[in-house]
Amino acid sequence: MKIKSNRFKCRNLPANYVVDARIKSKPIMSMCFVAVTGFILLFQDSYFFMGVLLLFFSGYSLLFSKNQTTVEFSDDFVVFYLDDHHGECYLIYYTDIENYEYQRKLFDTDVVKIKLKNQKILEFKSLDRRKIQKNFKKHVVYKIEDDEE
Repeated sequence: MKIKSNRFKCRNLPANYVVDARIKSKPIMSMCFVAVTGFILLFQDSYFFMGVLLLFFSGYSLLFSKNQTTVEFSDDFVVFYLDDHHGECYLIYYTDIENYEYQRKLFDTDVVKIKLKNQKILEFKSLDRRKIQKNFKKHVVYKIEDDEE
């Protein structure tokens, strides 16, 4: 079976596609929570130094660390940006997906396993389980149901 999904240079992605959802690498809400906790600890005499440290690390991460896109969902395909090869990505059309599985890891980054219709299995690191599952349920199940009718 011939499939359209493949590994590409990011510059070769389809032009002007609409992005439905995007997953980025920086956990902004968690860092804001740590910053607020650090700010509260500043007013506790015994935890002042801990508050300064929390504020410093969260502020530094919020301001200076990169917030790269790791996954983009569109109406027809999903794009996984590869962190080990900058400038490269994997474009997977929903119609090429036979099934997928989300594996939660205890001491490592979660993994999404995607089995294509040509029996090729792809694994990608995942940073946001809820967004991945929501978008795959929205797009993949819908597309497969359309093909069966």
